[in-house]
Amino acid sequence: MTKTKEQRPEQLMLAFVHGRICSIQNDYLSASRKPRGARKLATLRYALLLPMGSSADAWSLVFEGLPAELVGRGAEPSWAETAVHAALTLYAVHQQGKTKPMYVPGDEHSFGAALRQLVRSDKGRYSNLEEGEMPRRFRAFITADSMEETLHYARQLIQQLRAAEIPVDYARFAAQLYTLQNPYTADKVRLAWGREYSRIPKAESGIDASPSEE
Repeated sequence: MTKTKEQRPEQLMLAFVHGRICSIQNDYLSASRKPRGARKLATLRYALLLPMGSSADAWSLVFEGLPAELVGRGAEPSWAETAVHAALTLYAVHQQGKTKPMYVPGDEHSFGAALRQLVRSDKGRYSNLEEGEMPRRFRAFITADSMEETLHYARQLIQQLRAAEIPVDYARFAAQLYTLQNPYTADKVRLAWGREYSRIPKAESGIDASPSEE
């Protein structure tokens, strides 16, 4: 009998958030299903303003189908539930009123990379930054002392990304928010965000990646 390899919580979360957001996003960007998608987004945006779990209308969107390994057992939400709720509700803010997908998977759409794209696309606003320097809100986001403070700055940054129509990989972001809540792995996530922001895409580096001919 073949033994199934057990998936890590981050992998389960990536798959769940990807599937849930794709379903909502496909509805919202579809001419025939747009009203249904708009209702789901509105429900999630409302849930963002309330304590987690207090919006009954959002329960099916946030918790239905969540793998058992991610579901909390006590009175407080699990790390996974907190991360999934944050990613879905922030996506709902980001997608509101947009005709292009604001959830796009991939390294180039990680949270840090999206913030770098924002800075490079609005050089007037960020003209005072030195090369590689982080915007004040992004620094505050990375160095926040609590999840509540982290999500406070995340909401502000998402509003800026929304205005610039820069998408984010929310499945990856959810997994990072999960790992951030563990004090033993939080610094790994902060390092990842810093690297994502600092990494220069090949298109910007000016380096020709094609093999040379001798």
